[in-house]
Amino acid sequence: MGSQGQQFRERRRSERVLIRIPIKVTGADSMGKEVNLDAEAVVVSRHGALIRVNAELVPNAHIRITNSFTRKEETFRVVWIGERKPETGYDVGVELLNPSDVFWGISFPPVVEAKPQVT
Repeated sequence: MGSQGQQFRERRRSERVLIRIPIKVTGADSMGKEVNLDAEAVVVSRHGALIRVNAELVPNAHIRITNSFTRKEETFRVVWIGERKPETGYDVGVELLNPSDVFWGISFPPVVEAKPQVT
């Protein structure tokens, strides 16, 4: 991994877990239309997720996500939106406004503090 990739990984606030969780997304699309969509989370962390959804959401908008397994619902902020892929829709990065160890219904790896580099 290059130094840029290493720096990006060190900036993460929590470990990511690759998993597929069915979710419901409620919010507004890029045309301002209210949406209530079935989607899926494909990478999750205590602080957010990478979701796949078939609507173009609005950057920085707040959306509600319901975890279809746990039935818990939380507010997220849309952080970035990838290009639309015909087979999967949009990859969307979202940030959980109230970070949680329980929203996704899984046990996350323990938080490990980064050690300062000695040069």
